[in-house]
Amino acid sequence: MTLYRPLSILFTWEFGDDLGHIARLRPVAEELQRRGHDVVFAASRLKKIFALPASLTVIPAPGPLTEAVRDSIREPATFADILYNAGTAHGDVLSGIVRAWRGIFDLVKPDIVVQDYSPYALLALQGYQTRSLLLGTGFACPPDICPLPDIRAWQNHYPDRLQMTEQQVLKALNRQLARQAQPALKGIGELYTRVDANCLATFPELDHYPERAKTTPVPPNYVGVWSDLGGAQPGWPEGKGPRIFAYLNQFKALNRLLDHLGNSGFSCIVYLSANIDVRRWQSDSLHFVDTPLDMDRASSECDMAILHAGHGSTASLLLAGKPLLQLPFNVEQFHTAKNTERLGAGVMAMIDDPVGIIRAFDQMVADATKHEAARDFANRHRNFDAATSMHNVVNQIEEMAATA
Repeated sequence: MTLYRPLSILFTWEFGDDLGHIARLRPVAEELQRRGHDVVFAASRLKKIFALPASLTVIPAPGPLTEAVRDSIREPATFADILYNAGTAHGDVLSGIVRAWRGIFDLVKPDIVVQDYSPYALLALQGYQTRSLLLGTGFACPPDICPLPDIRAWQNHYPDRLQMTEQQVLKALNRQLARQAQPALKGIGELYTRVDANCLATFPELDHYPERAKTTPVPPNYVGVWSDLGGAQPGWPEGKGPRIFAYLNQFKALNRLLDHLGNSGFSCIVYLSANIDVRRWQSDSLHFVDTPLDMDRASSECDMAILHAGHGSTASLLLAGKPLLQLPFNVEQFHTAKNTERLGAGVMAMIDDPVGIIRAFDQMVADATKHEAARDFANRHRNFDAATSMHNVVNQIEEMAATA
């Protein structure tokens, strides 16, 4: 039970397609509901809502309107580029999205809004007396830096173009804030300081913006990771050598990687999120599963893993002290993979480079320093407890909402 009156709590999720958002928000929402509060979930990614319990009320929410953008940036290099591609600087798109969000706020009348990767909901909330708390990874919360960091710094995206786009997006945000009778932003990242609390669901070593700690007057509030999506228990096949856990989608070099895993004779379990016939690879040592595995069990029982650098999965495996072969699909995953390499706890390879993937896998198996670095990460965070951290966030939401 709770010491507080029944509270109205609204969760929002706009950007990003990964189930990791649901995995992070669901246990918090369920615990608040268990304590007797009214919880509503507003999401634009309705295809992922199946992972929420039926007891939670779900409202369709506005989100990125990429179809309104005819001159989208093919490879977004800053958070401003991401907002530009979502329609922020295009005509009346932004005002329509904000109007829809404010309609949701008026309908729900929340005591607090808990936001994960919801820049438009955050913008729409400016001027309301409702309390607000951010709960997302570092990628979903850019630092208050001008200009914004280049997240594709290895490419030449021309500083003038980046600055021009950032100024276009900033002007659009400020036009909307003026409609709401709110003060203008000096930079896009400043919007993320106009909240009551920011709980970064990551660890300092895995923050997508390592500049953050050097540029903020207040130390970032890192709360770690948790998930309750559950999953099947891993049943390890017979095999020699290390146990390999792989969580993969379909990509160009997948066949070569599966060939190599099969030929290795190692005990391998592959969860493959792709509609392909795996019978040619199925063997006594290489097993495929078609439902997600319990990540905690898989992390503790494997010796190394192969991922697409999903943030939550990466953190779970590093907390278990397991090194990683990272095969990123997008720029967010690329930075998670680079952070893993920076720790010395993994190797990254490109999904269209079969030779590089095989070389990286063999390096992971043979290089004891990768395993040692992963164990070092686990040792640094040995006192972290996911359930305790999650409940601390729930307690903070309750206290903030009750004192609104």
